[in-house]
Amino acid sequence: MATQSTEQQAANAGDLGAALEAISRLQNEVHWLRSKTDIGDLIVSYARACDRGNDPVMLRPLFTDDATWECKGFGRYEGGEMVTAALKGIAGEKIWWSLHNMISPQIEILSPDTAKAFWYLWEAATIPNEHSGDPEAYWIGGTYDAAFRRVDGKWLISEMELKLNMASPASHAWVEKRFPDGTRKQPYFKILKAGNYYWCACGKSATQPFCDGSHNEAGRVKPQEFAVAEDGLQVLCGCRYSKTKPYCDGSHLNLKLKPSGAAGAG
Repeated sequence: MATQSTEQQAANAGDLGAALEAISRLQNEVHWLRSKTDIGDLIVSYARACDRGNDPVMLRPLFTDDATWECKGFGRYEGGEMVTAALKGIAGEKIWWSLHNMISPQIEILSPDTAKAFWYLWEAATIPNEHSGDPEAYWIGGTYDAAFRRVDGKWLISEMELKLNMASPASHAWVEKRFPDGTRKQPYFKILKAGNYYWCACGKSATQPFCDGSHNEAGRVKPQEFAVAEDGLQVLCGCRYSKTKPYCDGSHLNLKLKPSGAAGAG
């Protein structure tokens, strides 16, 4: 039997090494593509659960045990159980019906077990009118930033933040009314310029949520000064129960959640 020369053996070894390297690259690409598909499906599953009244049975399997969820005006919640309970409570209080459109998700795989994503929200919803409490049609627009972690081979949501850009009554639309009016049961959504402001702490100001000097009456508390570092949306407390005054922490929702899991549940 003819034996291979040293040169032929080296060539064969080189071919085998190249083949193994190519297989490894293909495996990595398959994992990358499958991960992006699985995370895309996870985002859709979240939307479907939201559209069923934030169904906790559907939502809980989507989050890690140490997950966080936050949105200015609705609070920040920590732990998968607490996130699920809070979202269900928010649906009962503020979102009576919804149709979530999750648009153009941009998914980035950071490692075999971690990822992040950004996408747009365009939502039709029924929300109680801030003054009468009657159901009212709304358009809601915003963006999501989320982090994901693979647990036991399954991608789950570990962090999620919804940033609202508008929540406008369909009867007025965003040019006339970009956000609901602030009340004692509803935070004040304000687009503010960078600078210093005074938040009304006494509740008597005619220029809510800002101070107009009404606290000068006997026995009235003083306003709280706060600084805005850059132009943008600020959600200011209207109920006066927030633990992060002057900013809203969701206390006005009165969700009655377990105190160990939520920062800002009243």
